[in-house]
Amino acid sequence: MTCIGFALGLAILHCDPGPAPATSAARFCQVMGSPVRYARTDDARTRRRLRSLNAAWRSECAAR
Repeated sequence: MTCIGFALGLAILHCDPGPAPATSAARFCQVMGSPVRYARTDDARTRRRLRSLNAAWRSECAAR
């Protein structure tokens, strides 16, 4: 075991995990506060991805 491996092992053993992680839906709503607007320069593939992302936001976060 190297010194770095030993130090990492001690850090893992002594670090607090912190608060419990939020659920994925709550984290998604916290990160994405509103739907993403399209830009004039977006191509069809980008618009399709944004429509999918905005649909997920509406289903999970719009009612909150």
